[in-house]
Amino acid sequence: MKRNASAILIVLFFFLVIAGLNFVFMTGEEEAKETEQNGKRSSYRSTPYGTLAYYTLLEQSSYPVTRFEKPFTKLKERPDIGTLVIISLPPITNPSPEEFEALIEWVKAGHQLIIVDRDIYVPFGELLARTTDFSFQDKEQFFRPTQPTLYTLGIEQVKATEFASRVTVENGSVTYHISDSRGAILADTAIGSSRVVMLTEPYIVSNNGIAEADNALLAVNLFANAPPGKIAFDEFHHGYGNSSGSQGALAYFNGTPIKWMFYQGLFITALLLYTYGRRFARPLPLRKEHRTTNLEFVSSMANITRLARATDLAMQNIYADFRNKLCRYSGLPTRVDSPRLASVAARRLKRDERELRDLLAKCEKAVRGEPISEAELLQLTTRIRAIESEIRL
Repeated sequence: MKRNASAILIVLFFFLVIAGLNFVFMTGEEEAKETEQNGKRSSYRSTPYGTLAYYTLLEQSSYPVTRFEKPFTKLKERPDIGTLVIISLPPITNPSPEEFEALIEWVKAGHQLIIVDRDIYVPFGELLARTTDFSFQDKEQFFRPTQPTLYTLGIEQVKATEFASRVTVENGSVTYHISDSRGAILADTAIGSSRVVMLTEPYIVSNNGIAEADNALLAVNLFANAPPGKIAFDEFHHGYGNSSGSQGALAYFNGTPIKWMFYQGLFITALLLYTYGRRFARPLPLRKEHRTTNLEFVSSMANITRLARATDLAMQNIYADFRNKLCRYSGLPTRVDSPRLASVAARRLKRDERELRDLLAKCEKAVRGEPISEAELLQLTTRIRAIESEIRL
């Protein structure tokens, strides 16, 4: 049992080492490649460019937030969602035309859409919302409210980066809420019976920017006109959820070291099962069970001795086997003298040394042919069998 426990602890140690290396090298390398322009904005991520702080802020402010991890074509299956938040989707996972049409129909049905992205080009029928990029030398920019609205309530200024773009809406009614001399970064427009809110600077809601200036207040004000229902963050297009039927639950961990840890755990488990089927030492002989009870053996030997009147021969056979077992149990050679054997064996058996020495001496006398009665032979044999049952050899 102790040996098995040691093996399990060794395997567990190597698994933890592998897991640690995965987190250090895979996660660290991925974070090192992220920048303000290409950082992943998922609400699951606690990296500087993620939006976990934004999601947590809304959650702790008692907003009914959730995450939507399915294509936009499945929005109609979620009547509990009233607002959908889309934050800087990776270009390779942009919605398909079918998804976009389903999204427009969903918005026209009275739901609200919030888009936070520096690159917006969204045609809603004749209406077109698009952004214009600007390049500045200053790494920090500050924007102020254009007019008092529910979105600008309590805001004096918001802080942005030099990558912030400007949004314009063509062929439709639009309200610009926050801007500077070059254009607006926050606007909303009517689509059917609802509105689409557009913020062109994800830095404002990201982990590294939400605490700057009045950014957190603006991030919360985006839901000032939100319809009833939950606020859902789109995570499907960030790589979460069941993106393909063949991946199953593992698709949830796309882009993380968890999948590799799972595969490594399976490998270690298979290796552990394989090693348990292999022999790592010499084969041990099976313990021989006595087919007769102690009482039967003693009775038979006594009867044979009595009929043959050969007590010395009987004792010689019994004592020779007993002494060999006792030497093997004590770890001593068979030629060791009886006092030494009695001393070592008694200490290991936790018996009285004088009693064991006396037993050996009487047995040796009987072997040499000294007269011994049947009662004494029976007594000696009984004592020998009692000791043999203790050493189990």
